[in-house]
Amino acid sequence: MGTENWMPRSWNAELMGCIWLPRMLDKGRQALESKRQGRNLMNSYLFGDFDYADGKLLKFLRTNDGHVLDLLRGLENDEAVAKTLIRESGRSADEIQAWGKRFRRFNAPFIAMWNADEGRREPGVGTSLLKLFYNGLMMPPVYLGFWIVERLRQRKRG
Repeated sequence: MGTENWMPRSWNAELMGCIWLPRMLDKGRQALESKRQGRNLMNSYLFGDFDYADGKLLKFLRTNDGHVLDLLRGLENDEAVAKTLIRESGRSADEIQAWGKRFRRFNAPFIAMWNADEGRREPGVGTSLLKLFYNGLMMPPVYLGFWIVERLRQRKRG
């Protein structure tokens, strides 16, 4: 699959009962591959502490994107990474389920936009309007802000 077609798993895919985790791991792996190849392979997706949804999950799991990348480099598969993250977080299955419910409820408008943008929603006027709003109005300032923060973070690291 070419870079222009790359897409992480759906927001509602689960590992160990935790939604968003498989998607975040896909983005982390793609970020590592981007670094390895020396070019951006992310297809406009963001990863890590400064991505809105990744940041929420990372905070819930009491970790950060650097640790996730280290685990992705060192462990055999996503299940091993998920088990490690959840074990280290100290979160119970009930806490994970409750977080998922809150995430779905609070992010319902974004979920509709993500599904529209990724072709996971029936085509039609509503889907087209959601995509237009998401890609034309909402995301351009987000991309700029993410780019600035990432550059500052890279300079700090030296």
